[in-house]
Amino acid sequence: MGLGRTSRWLLTAFLFFLLLFTLFIWGLNRILVGSVPEVRSGTVLTIRLQGAIGESPQQSLFGTAVTVHEIDQALRRAASDTRIDAVLLEIGPLTGGYGKVQEVRAAVGHFRESDKPVVAFLELASNLDLYVASAANIIYQIPSGSLILGMYVQQPFYRDFFDKIGVRFEVFASGPYKSAFASYTDTAPSDAQYEMEDSLLENLYRQWLGDVAADRGMTVESVATAFDEGYLSARRAQAVGFIDELGYRDMLEAKLAEFAGESPLHVSVRDYLRDTEPTELFAPESTIALIYISGMMVPGDFDTGLFGAEVAAGGTIERYIREASEDPSVKAIVLRVDSGGGAVTAADVMGRAIELAAQQKPVVVSMSDVAASGGYWIASKATRVFANRATYTGSIGVVMARPDLEGTYALLGINQEIIKRGKNADLMSTTGPLRPDQIDILTRNVTDIYEEFLDVVSEGRNMDRNTVDSVAQGRVWTGEQALDHNLVDDIGGLREALVAARADAGIEPGQRTALRIFPPTRTIFDELASLFNISAVTLRSSPMPSGPLSLSLGAVWERIRILQIAGPLWAIMDTALPVPAR
Repeated sequence: MGLGRTSRWLLTAFLFFLLLFTLFIWGLNRILVGSVPEVRSGTVLTIRLQGAIGESPQQSLFGTAVTVHEIDQALRRAASDTRIDAVLLEIGPLTGGYGKVQEVRAAVGHFRESDKPVVAFLELASNLDLYVASAANIIYQIPSGSLILGMYVQQPFYRDFFDKIGVRFEVFASGPYKSAFASYTDTAPSDAQYEMEDSLLENLYRQWLGDVAADRGMTVESVATAFDEGYLSARRAQAVGFIDELGYRDMLEAKLAEFAGESPLHVSVRDYLRDTEPTELFAPESTIALIYISGMMVPGDFDTGLFGAEVAAGGTIERYIREASEDPSVKAIVLRVDSGGGAVTAADVMGRAIELAAQQKPVVVSMSDVAASGGYWIASKATRVFANRATYTGSIGVVMARPDLEGTYALLGINQEIIKRGKNADLMSTTGPLRPDQIDILTRNVTDIYEEFLDVVSEGRNMDRNTVDSVAQGRVWTGEQALDHNLVDDIGGLREALVAARADAGIEPGQRTALRIFPPTRTIFDELASLFNISAVTLRSSPMPSGPLSLSLGAVWERIRILQIAGPLWAIMDTALPVPAR
């Protein structure tokens, strides 16, 4: 009886707390979002680029970073909007890859064709920040600011450390470039890994030099010379031609007043998009589905929620693709891929859905910063593939890793006893090394899946299988390099992919077309409900990086655990994106 009263009291208290929490979040959202300012003549579209540029527009209770698509939409509308007199880019510090940044640069370039000015404002900036800023007409930097320039790839190797604590890794990979676990098994990069990463870095470096030189009216040689200085004060940056004006925000406002009149109104990307959202008198005649595939690929069908990290669940993406494929109003499907892969099974499930959808309507892939390994597996199934010049792609290969903790157990005085049925029931156990016959089993499995991967790419890209193998073996390419090897069809971003999908579907230029986005926007009630989804919480209990997996020591064991949840075979890229010097 007492237990029943206690249970009812706890349930009532919980529901009351949930209601208060819901009202609090609703009120907080109203405060943060506020009312949309009235855009008028003399308005400056202000784009804040800090941290990572967003990918999927999926909104959580605490919001997300502004996305590439939102920036592109805002700049396209602003170019023909007579109320918008200028654009202000408040930049830095930016993080992430160069793929999305190239799309932002392209959108800024389109806006500049309207003969309206774009002003960039920097404080402390890296080469990634300067890369975006150089697309502007005028670059301001505060007098005490500086440019810290340089690109490098840093990868730790833990072999000596693991030897001291008795940990060994038995790794099975499908080529010399499939170096996903080299950090755990080696003390330095192999010749193949070094050659690949040096080639990637050189290609990105050349892209950066050429683009900045063209933007700033400088020679490639003079840009390279200034880049080699590494650390430039704001005055030095101005002297070499990287910066136009030194000044503070009040001086910047005075410059903007020259373009937009006294006391210009600043409007953010999302506020401007809400203000300019078209109101259709008639329903759209056709629809294009835009499906975001971001993060590590894992098996299952679940949505990430409030505390969940970004993952690409194979069953969920399959469901989205099938839904878009079966909808007669959807004339084409665009897949926005930002994933370094993950579980082979997840990639295979998504790939089959793409293959079936492509038999009914155009399926176009837009690669973001990374679309490699499992990310490339699914891309190769599409009817057309776009990549940014700086996208990391390819990494066609498979890897399997098995930790052997026999030495660690002995060091800690832990005895392991196994009772089994089946000769190889302990194949993936961590209690000791593999027998020769078990090594043969795992080698055969990795080879089988690699052969399947080659078949998938050969068929999807209409390439000779031997040719695919020559550019595969786990090697990562930039989008620019991938185009030379026929791994992608065109260089371009999400905008170009959407335009191509429209044309491939035969949608007339003046035809009213809606964009249906997956995953759909989640409500606050969806977010709260997800907290009670036990199966999803199990997978969301640890962070899963959206790009190539971190190689920091703190992530080692977490990474292995996540991959083991995803299955024994992985199509995953682990080549680090270059880090801007800071």
